[in-house]
Amino acid sequence: MVGAKRWVLVVGVAVGLLAVGGGAGFLAGRMSAPDSPPPIRPAWAGEKVQHAAAARYGNMTLRPIGLTCGMHWVSGTHAEWEARGQYCRLGIVVNNVDTAFHDLDTGAQRLVDAAGKSYKPSFDAMRIRRQPDVMTIGAHDAVALDIWFDVPNDAQVVAAQLKGDDDPSGIDPVANTPRPAGGVRVPLSW
Repeated sequence: MVGAKRWVLVVGVAVGLLAVGGGAGFLAGRMSAPDSPPPIRPAWAGEKVQHAAAARYGNMTLRPIGLTCGMHWVSGTHAEWEARGQYCRLGIVVNNVDTAFHDLDTGAQRLVDAAGKSYKPSFDAMRIRRQPDVMTIGAHDAVALDIWFDVPNDAQVVAAQLKGDDDPSGIDPVANTPRPAGGVRVPLSW
């Protein structure tokens, strides 16, 4: 009888120590986790990574993550097309900060050159690269996409005019977020 009690005690202590040790290891792993999420997509070869803060417009935040200019051709699975000047590809991450879905109009985004001239996305390049005209983004979701522009060869791109949605929202801070005409200007590095 004493041997059986001793055996139960030894097994109980062993199980308890294993549980505490395993829990401590789990907690140590959780406490050492990175404090920022991984990038939503890797940088393309030759892409200038952008470090601008996200711009708030309506129910969305828009953050440039990469810029590549100087491309003279775009190709896809079904076509290729020559630029009138040069293609610039702007990678952006868009977050829907609302509790309902909202639409992003990629055609409303603009690149701005050093002379202050703005450029809309290239219809041909966007089609060839199979990028959407309008994208519905779910509540609290984020997407990364590339927007293609055809700008003159001598244009020096210095900024993006980024525009979220103009949908109403039931969230007061979102409803009162400024929506500047033409979008929020975000400086780009090159």
